[in-house]
Amino acid sequence: MSLGFLRQGAVPHLFLLLVLLGFHARSLGNGFHYDDEHSLLHNPHLRSLGALPTFFADARTFSENPAYAMYRPLVVTAHALNYALGGYEPRGYLVLNLGIHCLATLLVFHLLGQLGFARLPALGGALLFGLHPAQSEVVNYISSRSESMAGLFCLASFSAYLRALAAPARRLWAPLSWLALLLALLCKSTALALPLLLLLHHYLFKPRRSVRDHLPYWVLSVLYLLLYFSLSGQGVERAAQVRDLPSQLATQAKALVHYLLLSFMPVHLNIQQQFFASPALFSALPLLGLLVGGSLAWWAWRARSPWVPFALGWFLLCLLPTLVVPLNILVNDHRLYLALFGLALLAARWATPRRTHWPLWVLCLLLGALCFMRAGVWKDEVTLWQDAARRAPLMAEAQYNLGHAYHQRGDLEHARRAYEKAVALSPDYVRAQVNLGAIYREIGEVDKAAKAFEQALAAEPGMVEALNNLGLVYAGQGQHARAIALYQQALARAPEQAEIWLNLGLACRDSGRREEAFQALSRAIQLDPSLKERLGP
Repeated sequence: MSLGFLRQGAVPHLFLLLVLLGFHARSLGNGFHYDDEHSLLHNPHLRSLGALPTFFADARTFSENPAYAMYRPLVVTAHALNYALGGYEPRGYLVLNLGIHCLATLLVFHLLGQLGFARLPALGGALLFGLHPAQSEVVNYISSRSESMAGLFCLASFSAYLRALAAPARRLWAPLSWLALLLALLCKSTALALPLLLLLHHYLFKPRRSVRDHLPYWVLSVLYLLLYFSLSGQGVERAAQVRDLPSQLATQAKALVHYLLLSFMPVHLNIQQQFFASPALFSALPLLGLLVGGSLAWWAWRARSPWVPFALGWFLLCLLPTLVVPLNILVNDHRLYLALFGLALLAARWATPRRTHWPLWVLCLLLGALCFMRAGVWKDEVTLWQDAARRAPLMAEAQYNLGHAYHQRGDLEHARRAYEKAVALSPDYVRAQVNLGAIYREIGEVDKAAKAFEQALAAEPGMVEALNNLGLVYAGQGQHARAIALYQQALARAPEQAEIWLNLGLACRDSGRREEAFQALSRAIQLDPSLKERLGP
């Protein structure tokens, strides 16, 4: 198959961009999702560019919730710029996400050329990277731009590193490579894999060269870690509490097989994969994962070409940070982002000795079609979580998020069914119990509502939302003393909640405790003056 017209000048770059835009443009009509709520829509830190310096000094600016603090200042800066330009119109955020991915794909094309591949194999590898359906998440899911931004700067750092090797007299490339690594680290800590990737390249392709050139990368990484621990210490402590080391290793041994299957057969993509933790390393599935990983490592080691171990090593090292650090989400499609450069390398290597490349183009076309179809799943929260619940029917989180999406839309019947499935899968799922109880109360099934709130409190005693809602149930039944006691418990934990002060004041008023009612209602209005309208004249 002849594609000689692609050999001319800027044509390959234009061709890449047009293909990427053609297959990904459908995503530009989608909306906000999942973590976008706390990191974007309700994050007050983004609403003024004057706060930009604080993004680099305070990890809590990442989210409205200080407990979710993460040190990703460049990502927060990108969010703030999007907000300054277009408020909460999602198209601008999605355009930036797509632009980042397009730049990263162009860099893959250039990198493959720098590594010695001819233009057509390099183009095929870049198309595979850019159109792989797993990459659709970083385009459609705005919060996952941290992955593509870090990936873009890692690729830029590697490219500048290669240029510094090829032209050591030109001293500008090495500092540019260090700068790109720093920018990658300011996007996401997974960029810590880059120094290891450079060492792998050195060992396979430049073993006689001194490793002293690598020292700045390690110095930057250590300095970043010190800064990260000082600013995000709570996040590090939370990660240590998620699961112990044996369980983490056992779980991620399985995850390795999952990521390999998803890379070569990307037909089971999901925002919430049906994947469970394993408690012990020496059990069937984790051992199978170790066997698969060991077999691949042995095959790569024995390969005649250094490209095979480099591609496989790149894949594994890019996943290493998430394989080692315990995270609440066990596996995630977008974690494959930079790792898929390893797959692009294998594709370029496969195509190099062949005169006909049509199988690679057919593969890219198929991947692009899957990517295009995947964009439809991300249309809104309901379509996203319908897909997740269908593909992962045993995951309570997927059912809960589907229920929340229906709840936000006002579809109480479908929301109730989804919450009930979540509770059936995980009876101690507190958020699902509380939201289910709220729906029961709204549709008049107060006994079921009370039971749901009581179950939530049994799982998490002192939960403010459950205490407040159970108080509303009792108040509606005329049991004002019980309601008042619950409101007081809630306020002992959340004294700044104006809504609870309002409920306490109304319950006191209805039970004839006028002075207490006046004090509670006054406090509610002081905290939230808009509540005065609800009280009437």
